[in-house]
Amino acid sequence: MNPPEPVCHCENEPWINRGMLCTTATSGRFRCPETRHCLHGLTIENGRIADHWRNVPGECPWVATLVTDSPRCSCGRGPWIKLRHLRLFTRKNLTGPVVSLSCPGLCPGPRVAVHDHHICDHPRDNHTPCPWSGTRIAPVGIAPPLFVSDPHSR
Repeated sequence: MNPPEPVCHCENEPWINRGMLCTTATSGRFRCPETRHCLHGLTIENGRIADHWRNVPGECPWVATLVTDSPRCSCGRGPWIKLRHLRLFTRKNLTGPVVSLSCPGLCPGPRVAVHDHHICDHPRDNHTPCPWSGTRIAPVGIAPPLFVSDPHSR
């Protein structure tokens, strides 16, 4: 009799891997994917993005997102996020699926295409593929409002 397959919970909550985050000049800090509003970077505590300072009032949608050291879960799936994590994206016919976005990996250049709810392959720079390529976007939620006082903002 074969041992039971391990149960994977990767689909229960959004997650990314550490390699998807860009480092900052400050040791131990990463640039928040919401870089326009979280200018001082973030830290990872207990495997999750910790609450961090923002230059505008309002909740950062990335706080509490699970961060792993592996680019794949135990069942072989890749990372995924919710639409709630993104601020800058376009939809087909205004309410349809996301068709392009500003890369959460802070890639320079124009918008990145999205196909079948996955970020299309694109380069981070001239020599490096972007680790956000292939990330699934679940069409759930909207980003929290900006300029709204939040007890978590510092």
